[in-house]
Amino acid sequence: MNIAPLPKKEVEEAERKVSAVLEELEESTDAEVKKINLEDVVDTDPRSGRPAVHQTVDITVEPRARRKWLK
Repeated sequence: MNIAPLPKKEVEEAERKVSAVLEELEESTDAEVKKINLEDVVDTDPRSGRPAVHQTVDITVEPRARRKWLK
C-alpha cells in the first residue's frame, strides 16, 4: 500500500492541534506528558458487527514533583 505524504501545511496544523490538547491535559492534571504511543487495537466495527483493527493513542503522564523549599 502506497500512501502519499500529507502537505506540510496540514501536518503543521495537526501538530498545533495535538500540542494544544497535550498542553490542556498537562494543565488539567498537573502532570507532564512522558510518552505517546500509537497502538493497534481490535474492536467491533459498529457498522458491520465484525472485528476490526483500529488505532488508538496511549498517553502516559507523570505527576509533577511538589517541591517545598526551606525558609
